[in-house]
Amino acid sequence: MFEYLLPSGFKDEISEKASLEHKYKNKIINLFQLNGYELVKPPLIEYANLKNINNVFVIKEKKESKDLVIRNDITLQIARLARARLELKTRPLKLCYYGEVIRKKGSMLRPERQFLQVGAECIGEKSYLADVEMLDLAYQALITVGIKNISIDLSSSQFLNFLLKEIKQKTIRDKLISFIKRKDFTNCMKYLDKSLHEYANYLLSCTGNLDEKKEILNKLSIDNNTRMATDELLAIYSKFNSKYPDVNFFLDLTENNYLDYHTGTRFTFYAKNVRGEVARGGRYTLKESSQSESSTGFTCYMDTIIRASSIKDK
Repeated sequence: MFEYLLPSGFKDEISEKASLEHKYKNKIINLFQLNGYELVKPPLIEYANLKNINNVFVIKEKKESKDLVIRNDITLQIARLARARLELKTRPLKLCYYGEVIRKKGSMLRPERQFLQVGAECIGEKSYLADVEMLDLAYQALITVGIKNISIDLSSSQFLNFLLKEIKQKTIRDKLISFIKRKDFTNCMKYLDKSLHEYANYLLSCTGNLDEKKEILNKLSIDNNTRMATDELLAIYSKFNSKYPDVNFFLDLTENNYLDYHTGTRFTFYAKNVRGEVARGGRYTLKESSQSESSTGFTCYMDTIIRASSIKDK
């Protein structure tokens, strides 16, 4: 029977779930296109580079000059496309996509190693209003496929960057990040200078309902980057909350960027009592030699969406 088994994290989707995934994917893509996002379809395999080798399957081909990778995320492919074939397109460039991704390892909340991503990217726009648009579009997409009781986690890499900027040794940095992630203040103090102890305490305490954490958030704004990050987080929250006052917003400034490309505001969507996030996104920078573009986008995870949807199809 071994020949019929599948590796851990992979599964066959048959009948109802396969049909639902196809139906919901089309609904979300139609919404994106109605909002002016142009559909693109990047390939499953690309050449390996320093940006796309995290948590991927590597394919070594003797005939190829470089190793190949099976994509584990589509955002970086959209970034490559924007800086190559679509370089001369007017900015902001609005693109949407769908496709399977494969990861070498799963996580506690998402043990699945293959799943369908459906997402949108706004490339070349610096204003925080682009982040508001992304949040709004993601929220509409989730509502369209029957997701209820949505909550949003807001974060920014700037606060954690400030705390870690003087720590150059990778092993110490990795240990500290793991303690921060677990909110382990005692062990964090062993690796931090005394001048940063109060800041670290505020950082670990700034987790929870956003309205209740505003005072602590302002205490974390002590240089230009953290002040700008605070202003943007509060402005994004204010804009979105004025339109959707029933959505719960939370802060978690200790979240480490698992794919290493988000450089600013990040957001994660959850559905009540559902394992794993239903959507995730944030701001990142496209760099090519001396040029750079500030961009933002998000991805919907179709496996979680199917688990979370309240729609009952006959």
